[in-house]
Amino acid sequence: MWSGTDIMTGLYIAVAVFLLIVLYHMLFIVVDVRKIVRRIENITHDLESVIVKPLSVADKGFQWVIDYLEGGGKHGHKK
Repeated sequence: MWSGTDIMTGLYIAVAVFLLIVLYHMLFIVVDVRKIVRRIENITHDLESVIVKPLSVADKGFQWVIDYLEGGGKHGHKK
């Protein structure tokens, strides 16, 4: 018949096997999450460049118009 120590030893072995399986799956999960985060960073960088470039051009245009109007309309004309 099975004694208490035999049952506990069997349970320890089962827990160790399940723990190894969980750690093995966690390794793949972490690698996949890193890939997903890297893709998200690339997408946000691309979106940022698409959004910021037109805003930068518009800001430069507005600044030029403001400078032109503050200068009395004589910006860029030589006598």
